[in-house]
Amino acid sequence: MKLPSARIERFLDAPDPAFRLVLLFGSDGGLIAERAARLARAVAGDPGDPFRVSELDPERVASEPRRLLLEAQALCFGGGRRLVRIRGAEDALAPAVAALLGLQACDGFVVIEAGELAANSKLRQLVERAENAVAIGCWQESERDRPATVRNLLAEHGLRAEPEALRLLVDRLGADRGLSRSEIAKLALYVGPDRRGVTVADVEAVVEEAAAFGTEELVLAALLAETGRVEQDLQRLLGAGEAPARILRVASGLIVRLLRLRAELDAGAPLATVLEEARPPVHFRIRPKVEAVLRRWPSAALENELVGLLEAERAAKSASLYAALICRRALAGLADRAALFRKAT
Repeated sequence: MKLPSARIERFLDAPDPAFRLVLLFGSDGGLIAERAARLARAVAGDPGDPFRVSELDPERVASEPRRLLLEAQALCFGGGRRLVRIRGAEDALAPAVAALLGLQACDGFVVIEAGELAANSKLRQLVERAENAVAIGCWQESERDRPATVRNLLAEHGLRAEPEALRLLVDRLGADRGLSRSEIAKLALYVGPDRRGVTVADVEAVVEEAAAFGTEELVLAALLAETGRVEQDLQRLLGAGEAPARILRVASGLIVRLLRLRAELDAGAPLATVLEEARPPVHFRIRPKVEAVLRRWPSAALENELVGLLEAERAAKSASLYAALICRRALAGLADRAALFRKAT
């Protein structure tokens, strides 16, 4: 069955014994992992207990459907309900799941984690139509819903953020629930148990700009004429709920940083020195690409691209219905023009 959204939170903390299987699917991998962990704690207490918890490989289950039945029906040493977990599931598991749901009785509890499953997915349809199984969609939040989520995550640590700090935190964390939870846990350790208020300085000191970092990788790919990578990364960011105007804004910010570095090169500074002394520092993951861009692109060409990105951002804000298309065209055009500056680095 499809579980109504109003019942999800209660179910995660106290699963109804009438159900023997839960399918978690959707675009938010962090939320899927978080909900699977909550179910595991609710059923087995300790998700790492080898006597009550077993994890199966989805490919093995697909080739040996009986394996799932045996694990779900196995008795636990010391008593309690057995938990079986399967991650990375696809439609190939449908026959095994059908056999499990068709059993007269089953004391075990199965948690299946999948990615995005289409409405006509065999596995999804099977679970949604069953009376003894539950399907829970885990989707990326909209930009409008993120402040409430961040406030809730902070509250779990007994924290509250000042208005400006909350806005900065929402902007930096992006749409991934798992990453948000991890970064806020780091923030809680930094603030410590004796303080309850989170300031802008705290956020700037601790929280990595995750969403912006992913966008910077996308823009660097465009600047290096990696057309296929550009489309792939852009699709991932848009699918994760990132606003097209924000993607373009981060892209413009990166070009501004590159122009500053390029100006130092034009003044005669060695490239290695420019990168070492850059403030803010260039992350080690993107340093090779930043170096390649600085070798290829002259200042005048970067300035022209900055103008184009700023215009695209304004257009995306004023025509929200076509914002994704405007963003896609702007970055695809950047990648096409980057081919003109491709040379040995």
